[in-house]
Amino acid sequence: MLEIFSTLQQYIDFFPLVALIGLLLAGLNLPVSEDLIIITGALVCHKKPSLMPVTLAALYFGIISTDFFMHWVGRQVRKGTGRMKFFSRLVSEKVLDKTHYYMDKYGIFAFIVGRFIPFGVRNALFFSSGFFKLRFKTFVLYDLIAAMISINTLFFLVFYFGEVIEKPIKIAGIILFITLVSALISIVIRFIVLWRRGKKNNS
Repeated sequence: MLEIFSTLQQYIDFFPLVALIGLLLAGLNLPVSEDLIIITGALVCHKKPSLMPVTLAALYFGIISTDFFMHWVGRQVRKGTGRMKFFSRLVSEKVLDKTHYYMDKYGIFAFIVGRFIPFGVRNALFFSSGFFKLRFKTFVLYDLIAAMISINTLFFLVFYFGEVIEKPIKIAGIILFITLVSALISIVIRFIVLWRRGKKNNS
């Protein structure tokens, strides 16, 4: 596995693009870890500091844009232009109500804490904010502050302690790469299947 990592290091300059694609997939609740992408990005920048500006830009853009997308989806579902039955797979009614309660009670602190909790909690938070019509200006303010805190905290902790945790994370980086490739392949296959079904139904 370490040989695979050495091979991947030859393409280290492409990491910001890979990170951006991975984060966009993670925002759609595909099995790609946002935290693992940030951690890997910090280790990449630890090895090659010149990549830090473009890597951070990719992380910020990928994460915040998917937050905005989920907020928009929540609004469309609320207006009836989106399918709640489909999105209930991503966010159950129970989670929706619970998230709404925490948003009402704790405001921006719900966003800050929620950003540190993986496994669909983040997307539930952003979807709920749109579904329950949190003002867009308020959402932008809350989300930007929370995102800056969570991204920078995780990134710079790993960046400054990179040498201590580098070896265990190498394997995690390989897993991230394999997961990303698998997710992309599954999406392509899914689109092909849907396209062939549509073609068959139209014929």
